[in-house]
Amino acid sequence: MNVLFVMSDSLTPHLTGPYGDRGGSTPNLDNLASDGVVFENAYCNSPLCVPSRASMVTGRFASDLMCYDNASAFSSEWPTFGHSLAAAGYETTIIGKMHFVGHDQNHGFDSRICLHTDYTTGYDPLGYLLAYDWTQPSGGNPAGPEWMGTSYVKSEEWDHYPKHYDWDEEIHNAALEFLSGKSPDSDPFFCCVSYHQPHNPFWIPDDIRDIFRSRELPLPSIPDGIETCHGPMDRWLDDFHYLPQVRGEMMDEENLRWLYETYYGMTYDMDSRLGELLQSMKETGIDENTAVIFASDHGDMMAHRGMLQKRYFYERSVRVALVLSYPGQWATGARIEKPVSLVDIFPTLSEITGAQIPPNLAGRSLLPCIEDGHEPEEETIFCEYHGEGVHAPCFMARRGDYKYVYVHGHEERLYNVEEDPDEYRNLIEERGYADVAANLRKSILNQFDPDRVSDEALRSQRNRGFIYRRAKERDEAQA
Repeated sequence: MNVLFVMSDSLTPHLTGPYGDRGGSTPNLDNLASDGVVFENAYCNSPLCVPSRASMVTGRFASDLMCYDNASAFSSEWPTFGHSLAAAGYETTIIGKMHFVGHDQNHGFDSRICLHTDYTTGYDPLGYLLAYDWTQPSGGNPAGPEWMGTSYVKSEEWDHYPKHYDWDEEIHNAALEFLSGKSPDSDPFFCCVSYHQPHNPFWIPDDIRDIFRSRELPLPSIPDGIETCHGPMDRWLDDFHYLPQVRGEMMDEENLRWLYETYYGMTYDMDSRLGELLQSMKETGIDENTAVIFASDHGDMMAHRGMLQKRYFYERSVRVALVLSYPGQWATGARIEKPVSLVDIFPTLSEITGAQIPPNLAGRSLLPCIEDGHEPEEETIFCEYHGEGVHAPCFMARRGDYKYVYVHGHEERLYNVEEDPDEYRNLIEERGYADVAANLRKSILNQFDPDRVSDEALRSQRNRGFIYRRAKERDEAQA
């Protein structure tokens, strides 16, 4: 069998058809879901591109890899599913963005196509992250408010044709060329096609945006008094995103319509590309012997609670789309409610392909539940964030209906996400929930060492900051 793995960046499942959205349009993802298995409560293991993807390809938690932020590399000594699948006889290829930082851009995969569409070294485009030190007051994003905050506000500066759209066109054409060269007699392949959309900056051709201009869209609002519910992690990230300066403009109804019309348009465009990939496989006859996995690396708050970007532990930031389909082999039209996470992909790939699995992975194979559509055994799902914007290690645990947040030395939170999906009611100090919180806190402290994470993350920040500042001084001296 072959495996086609399609990735989308910053796609929150809440705004796609398989997860109940009716404002947008994702017909190809809808069809893939009806032909396969939808994981309704799938989570990233870190709500940021680099640590999320590093965790996914290794099947290990980002802090174990010492991969903390968007300027972090992880060691080439860690096995990835690229190593395992290649050793099992698969041709392994990444087309497009994988956000590997540093010199090793393959991490066990045979080839990278359209590598130039990715961020690689972390020393120039992401230099501001190298200079981040969480012991210092944030003072906002070192790149300036235009980097994140104002990209969520319509303006002439941002309403332009960005390179990300060009990159996705290159990635897509390369993927079609790759798939068209395959046949049912070809050696087995694993191909990851990874798009940028719908990651900000937000832009889509007018003819696509026009599809959504007359629709009723789920525009968010800020409930009265919500700021009193925000703890240290929220305030740190709000400051980092320059949210206070742009919140009023972002939450203006006209701006929200532009934001959601554009995001839906970018998602629709990405979905159209998914459909063309699936059609290409039908034309070559390889569709009957190819399993398809669709996933996003994290979500986006998209002005929910007046917040933007990712990094938070709220559902719209940490939940991901995860759909697996192999008609005739796996269940069709199945929906799995129990929480799973992206570290489950490595052991799942190993089991479905017969590839060997390295020891002590953090996840478990999802093959038993995608074969028959039955719920997996309940496990605790972990997510962590220790990168730019925060000032202490931050952890999340989800088990059953409850989500627990632990910010080392600062705060705890507890939500029942089934009864309170918008996470407005913090149960941590309410009667009757002490045991739930204690058990989830224990699970985090059994899995992670916050003091070690704090020391190593700060050491990494300062080491990379030293390198960045010396390189900057050299460049200025030579100018």
